[in-house]
Amino acid sequence: MENNSTWTPSQPSPANWAPDSFRAGPAALYAIGAIFLAIAPGVVYVLVLAATGRIEVFPAASGKAPTIPGVDLLYAQLLTYAVLLPYLLYFLPRVAQRSLAELGLRAPGLREIGIGLAGVVAMFVAVNGASAIVASLTHFHDTEAAVELLGQMKTPAEKVLFVLVAAVLAPIIEELAFRAFLFNAFSRYASLGVAAVVSGVLFGLVHAASAQQLLTVALPLALGGVVLAGVYSISRCYWSNVISHALFNSISLVAVFVFHVKP
Repeated sequence: MENNSTWTPSQPSPANWAPDSFRAGPAALYAIGAIFLAIAPGVVYVLVLAATGRIEVFPAASGKAPTIPGVDLLYAQLLTYAVLLPYLLYFLPRVAQRSLAELGLRAPGLREIGIGLAGVVAMFVAVNGASAIVASLTHFHDTEAAVELLGQMKTPAEKVLFVLVAAVLAPIIEELAFRAFLFNAFSRYASLGVAAVVSGVLFGLVHAASAQQLLTVALPLALGGVVLAGVYSISRCYWSNVISHALFNSISLVAVFVFHVKP
């Protein structure tokens, strides 16, 4: 009988890295470049808004920081992704000394899809469970900046754009950065458990907008990041992670948009 490749597990990417993979110097430079590209386009966009009079950089009366319209924040995020995605895809295999397919960017089989779906359940248990515990202990219940931005989307076009960014583009970019790069890079020098925790903590930290959110937002999402590292470690397929991450975000959006659940 002819073998049905749909049922054949994807070739795993290397768990034991060769000496030329993720060398410290190139990996550090790659990370610095990614951080720069994650910040610079947004800053440039804000400066353009200020130069064209869309916002006041130094509001005279209040002395507070300038208020940037939510839709402009969304456009700034799109600009950042447009610059960051090709950078990540081009330099990642060069830093890893492995092809993108070996790093997990290949078509998923049924096994990898199943692992991605299981990851969604595990993420909800980890993130929402941790959020509930933190809220009960601190009596604070906070939301990440992206969820707050959702409330500023008024027109159907803005809401569709927000869904595209949150449910599609953000998982694609973040899984490249935090799992395909950071988790792999840390696992080159430490155990998979340490790599999962460190990459998960960094994943949580980038979603916190204030010191208070280090507990209310960063900690639960750090646990979600550990789950996603586990999904990647088991499947060795980048798209398993995108499935878990994208569905987690999508279900959260449906809860807010359709069922009006308070974030």
